[in-house]
Amino acid sequence: MPTPRNPNAMPASAGRTANAVPASRWANRPPAAIPGRRADGTPRVAPGVYLLTREASPQFAKPIVVRVIRELTDRHTYYEWTWIQAYQLDKHGDAVDRRELFVRPDGMRRVPEPGSGRTHNRRDTTKGDR
Repeated sequence: MPTPRNPNAMPASAGRTANAVPASRWANRPPAAIPGRRADGTPRVAPGVYLLTREASPQFAKPIVVRVIRELTDRHTYYEWTWIQAYQLDKHGDAVDRRELFVRPDGMRRVPEPGSGRTHNRRDTTKGDR
Protein backbone atom coordinates (compact mmCIF):
# COMPACT_ATOMS: atom_id res chain seq x y z
CA MET A 1 0.00 0.00 0.00
CA PRO A 2 1.55 3.36 -1.04
CA THR A 3 2.25 6.04 1.58
CA PRO A 4 -0.18 8.96 1.33
CA ARG A 5 1.48 12.15 0.04
CA ASN A 6 1.19 15.40 1.88
CA PRO A 7 0.03 18.02 -0.65
CA ASN A 8 1.74 20.79 1.38
CA ALA A 9 5.14 19.07 1.54
CA MET A 10 8.08 20.57 -0.40
CA PRO A 11 9.72 18.43 -3.07
CA ALA A 12 12.90 16.61 -1.99
CA SER A 13 15.06 18.88 -4.14
CA ALA A 14 13.75 22.13 -2.63
CA GLY A 15 16.21 24.00 -0.41
CA ARG A 16 19.26 22.33 -1.96
CA THR A 17 21.84 23.95 -4.13
CA ALA A 18 22.12 22.89 -7.75
CA ASN A 19 24.96 20.49 -7.00
CA ALA A 20 23.32 19.17 -3.82
CA VAL A 21 26.12 20.44 -1.56
CA PRO A 22 24.72 21.75 1.71
CA ALA A 23 25.26 25.46 2.27
CA SER A 24 26.74 24.71 5.70
CA ARG A 25 29.83 23.26 4.01
CA TRP A 26 30.83 26.76 2.86
CA ALA A 27 29.78 28.65 5.99
CA ASN A 28 32.96 27.88 7.98
CA ARG A 29 35.54 28.52 5.26
CA PRO A 30 38.26 30.98 6.26
CA PRO A 31 38.27 34.22 4.31
CA ALA A 32 40.82 34.65 1.53
CA ALA A 33 44.14 36.13 2.57
CA ILE A 34 44.03 39.89 2.29
CA PRO A 35 47.24 41.84 1.78
CA GLY A 36 47.96 43.92 4.85
CA ARG A 37 49.20 42.92 8.28
CA ARG A 38 48.64 40.03 10.65
CA ALA A 39 47.41 40.65 14.18
CA ASP A 40 51.03 40.81 15.42
CA GLY A 41 51.92 43.49 12.83
CA THR A 42 53.84 41.23 10.43
CA PRO A 43 53.13 42.15 6.79
CA ARG A 44 51.25 39.61 4.69
CA VAL A 45 52.96 38.20 1.59
CA ALA A 46 50.97 38.53 -1.63
CA PRO A 47 51.61 36.14 -4.52
CA GLY A 48 54.17 37.49 -6.95
CA VAL A 49 57.86 37.43 -7.87
CA TYR A 50 60.38 38.41 -5.19
CA LEU A 51 64.14 38.68 -4.73
CA LEU A 52 65.23 37.02 -1.48
CA THR A 53 68.49 38.25 0.05
CA ARG A 54 69.98 38.21 3.54
CA GLU A 55 67.42 40.86 4.44
CA ALA A 56 64.73 38.18 4.05
CA SER A 57 66.70 35.43 5.84
CA PRO A 58 70.34 34.60 6.66
CA GLN A 59 70.05 31.46 4.49
CA PHE A 60 70.09 33.61 1.33
CA ALA A 61 73.77 34.58 1.27
CA LYS A 62 73.40 33.95 -2.46
CA PRO A 63 70.19 35.77 -3.48
CA ILE A 64 67.44 33.84 -5.25
CA VAL A 65 64.32 34.83 -7.15
CA VAL A 66 61.06 33.09 -6.24
CA ARG A 67 57.44 33.15 -7.36
CA VAL A 68 55.33 33.04 -4.21
CA ILE A 69 52.38 30.66 -4.45
CA ARG A 70 50.93 31.45 -1.04
CA GLU A 71 51.72 32.36 2.53
CA LEU A 72 51.37 29.44 4.95
CA THR A 73 49.28 31.17 7.62
CA ASP A 74 48.42 28.01 9.54
CA ARG A 75 51.94 27.81 11.01
CA HIS A 76 52.86 29.69 14.17
CA THR A 77 56.02 31.75 13.73
CA TYR A 78 58.15 34.34 15.44
CA TYR A 79 57.24 38.01 15.29
CA GLU A 80 57.99 39.49 11.83
CA TRP A 81 58.63 36.05 10.25
CA THR A 82 56.39 33.86 8.09
CA TRP A 83 56.39 30.67 6.02
CA ILE A 84 55.81 30.89 2.29
CA GLN A 85 55.35 28.29 -0.43
CA ALA A 86 57.19 29.30 -3.59
CA TYR A 87 58.83 28.21 -6.82
CA GLN A 88 62.51 29.05 -7.16
CA LEU A 89 63.11 30.62 -10.59
CA ASP A 90 66.11 30.48 -12.89
CA LYS A 91 67.42 33.45 -14.92
CA HIS A 92 64.78 32.82 -17.61
CA GLY A 93 61.90 32.85 -15.13
CA ASP A 94 61.30 29.10 -15.31
CA ALA A 95 60.55 27.21 -12.09
CA VAL A 96 63.39 24.89 -11.08
CA ASP A 97 62.27 23.87 -7.57
CA ARG A 98 59.26 24.10 -5.27
CA ARG A 99 60.19 25.22 -1.76
CA GLU A 100 58.73 26.15 1.62
CA LEU A 101 60.74 29.03 3.07
CA PHE A 102 60.90 30.79 6.44
CA VAL A 103 61.37 34.49 5.68
CA ARG A 104 60.94 38.05 6.92
CA PRO A 105 58.32 39.73 4.68
CA ASP A 106 59.94 43.15 5.22
CA GLY A 107 63.14 41.81 3.61
CA MET A 108 61.45 40.47 0.47
CA ARG A 109 61.86 42.76 -2.55
CA ARG A 110 59.24 42.59 -5.28
CA VAL A 111 60.81 42.39 -8.75
CA PRO A 112 59.49 42.20 -12.31
CA GLU A 113 59.02 38.76 -13.83
CA PRO A 114 62.45 37.49 -15.01
CA GLY A 115 62.74 37.39 -18.78
CA SER A 116 59.47 39.28 -19.25
CA GLY A 117 60.98 41.35 -22.07
CA ARG A 118 62.62 38.50 -23.94
CA THR A 119 61.62 36.77 -27.11
CA HIS A 120 61.72 33.06 -26.60
CA ASN A 121 62.77 30.95 -29.58
CA ARG A 122 61.40 27.54 -28.76
CA ARG A 123 60.73 25.10 -31.55
CA ASP A 124 57.08 24.68 -32.35
CA THR A 125 56.56 20.90 -32.21
CA THR A 126 52.84 21.11 -32.92
CA LYS A 127 53.41 21.46 -36.65
CA GLY A 128 54.47 18.54 -38.80
CA ASP A 129 57.26 20.46 -40.60
CA ARG A 130 60.37 18.31 -40.28
